[in-house]
Amino acid sequence: MRLLLCLTALLTAVAPMSAQEAWPKLPATDGAVEVPAQEWPLRPGPRRVRVLVHYPGGKLANVNKNTGLMLTLHNWGGVDCVGTASPRELANRLNVIALCVNYLQSGRKDSIDGPEPYDFGYLQGLDALRALHAAFNDLKNRKLPFESGRIFCTGGSGGGNVTLMANKLAPRTFACIIDLCGMPKLSDDIAFNLPGGSSLDARYSRDPKSPNYLSLDHQEMRYLGNPDHLAVMKRLESTAKIVVVHGVDDTTCPYADAREMVGWMQHARLDVEPHWIAKKDLDGKVFTSSGHALGNRTQIVFKVAEHYLKSGGRRLARPTDFERGEEIRYPTSDGAFVISYTKGFPVGRFEPAPPVVAYPDHTDVTHSRDAAGKAQPIKTVTDWELRRQHVVKNMERVMGPMPGPLQRVPLDVKVIEEKRVGDLIRRKITYQADLTGRVPAYVYLPAKKIQGKLPAILCLHQTTRAGKDETAGVSGNPDLKYGLELAQRGYITIMPDYPSFGEHKFDFKKTQYASGTMKAIWDNRRAIDLLETMPEVDREKIGVIGHSLGGHNAMFTAVFEPRIKAIVSSCGFTTFRKDDMPSWTGPVYMPRIRTQFGNDAKKVPFDFQEIVAAFAPRAFLACAAEKDNDFDVSGVRDVMLAAKAIYKLHGAETRLNAHYPPGKHAFPLTARKVAYGFLDGVLKK
Repeated sequence: MRLLLCLTALLTAVAPMSAQEAWPKLPATDGAVEVPAQEWPLRPGPRRVRVLVHYPGGKLANVNKNTGLMLTLHNWGGVDCVGTASPRELANRLNVIALCVNYLQSGRKDSIDGPEPYDFGYLQGLDALRALHAAFNDLKNRKLPFESGRIFCTGGSGGGNVTLMANKLAPRTFACIIDLCGMPKLSDDIAFNLPGGSSLDARYSRDPKSPNYLSLDHQEMRYLGNPDHLAVMKRLESTAKIVVVHGVDDTTCPYADAREMVGWMQHARLDVEPHWIAKKDLDGKVFTSSGHALGNRTQIVFKVAEHYLKSGGRRLARPTDFERGEEIRYPTSDGAFVISYTKGFPVGRFEPAPPVVAYPDHTDVTHSRDAAGKAQPIKTVTDWELRRQHVVKNMERVMGPMPGPLQRVPLDVKVIEEKRVGDLIRRKITYQADLTGRVPAYVYLPAKKIQGKLPAILCLHQTTRAGKDETAGVSGNPDLKYGLELAQRGYITIMPDYPSFGEHKFDFKKTQYASGTMKAIWDNRRAIDLLETMPEVDREKIGVIGHSLGGHNAMFTAVFEPRIKAIVSSCGFTTFRKDDMPSWTGPVYMPRIRTQFGNDAKKVPFDFQEIVAAFAPRAFLACAAEKDNDFDVSGVRDVMLAAKAIYKLHGAETRLNAHYPPGKHAFPLTARKVAYGFLDGVLKK
């Protein structure tokens, strides 16, 4: 097979190749070409990738206006077309140009025996996309007819991983992809060869000084079920049919990881179609194993997806990423991965997060500052979004970082008991919030089957040893059973225990969280994840309510959780300038207020003016008692006045509301009626 070599002057990810650099032309018959690849930092210098090209009938001349393109990608340790669907059969049966790609670390020497860690999809996905671009671009340049809407990809094991990654890196390019037992994520057991998990060893190190060090950002990028990244794909209107075929007894690429990935894809409303292969599905011909091997990977592709892949099947009716010339950003804990198509072919880079911008006065939300500290007036919603990003980052300076997507483990909900309460069912549950901890909670839902879906409320308790029992009306102050009362009004309600309250056993001395506040925020976000799994819940109509501790817990959560559409805080805050700062510094709250900011309200890098402004344009109600002896009501008025400017900017002034009942630190029936009416007005429209 002849090789058409690309130019040898390759630049790095930071300085990509020039658009003038030559790319290979497609051969006249089945054969091989080489395409320029992005530099691998662990082996600096130019790099080329071999691509095997297969045409319908073996000839370029057979390509016609209905011919598509299809990647078929080898497994971990394989080369060329090993461990994947036969390119020749794909080409002839589906009328596609089938491409096998010798992506980064092809072959046992580099992928299994080599000293460098296994790439796990990222540069490998870019290699596959460059091979696809080379064929796509050559056909376009030579004005040869083909069907640019019929672009597909498949692969087995490591090739399945690269298939999923290619679709992530080019979310508007594929009409259909088929993953055959691919690796869904670079889990710790695979990355660091830990016992008890997969037998795969990607040879990474946790030592930042090691050349094999795996940063959290790189691990998050290689998580193909990353909810944040799937949300980006959905916003970009990714429409690929994602067919996932996985054996239920696969321990090499664990079945549980595949279920988790598919669950998050479904949650993001991507078009995913899982096929879980059990022993009952084995036919001895197509499917011969419910483990990692599966069976005949060529015939599996035809069996599960031929109706999508054949001419007249699945088709993308819009420009591909190669044609858009845009950049795609995937945020990570400390920066973002950017996939640039400004030159047509993809170039990946990582951009570290800029330093957190400081503000001298956090009670003033009328301006934003650039990295140099220069202030600019906020005149547009876009201007405010920059300031809002700064608010979030400054809150994390005090509360600690928001857990990344790898902490978003399967909820594994366990029902402890169910009890009939009037027309309701009270379900006592626990759910897995992160890698190490379970959260006790109550859920109220109707006892009778309902038609349609109901709005839902996250109900957060005050400082009380009773915890969730109080909001559920099981014990405690009857004026604070808003979880029960809202359920009686037609809401699904969920009431988790705050860390160390109620039945939530939590040791602040042995936690990865920098504050109890951040742990509570994360638990609450997972509670919303749980609500979204319930068929009774309208996921577009979720609110939060809380009193005292629950009031500011609700507010803190809403800053980080955009799914919350309505927020009610009863006696939950005042401006830090009018508060007792040491009261915020216990382990339940934010110890850094004392240890890093000296209990000085002017030094703490956020205030409630910014928090309420960060809700805009979502609906917010502050219930602040006129004689509250905990949170100064005049400070609440200061906050609401400052935030009004940002709500006005969004054209949402009517969504910012305050109610000032007489009395002390309480949530009386009169105030609750106002709160419930407010929630009805937002969530029952």
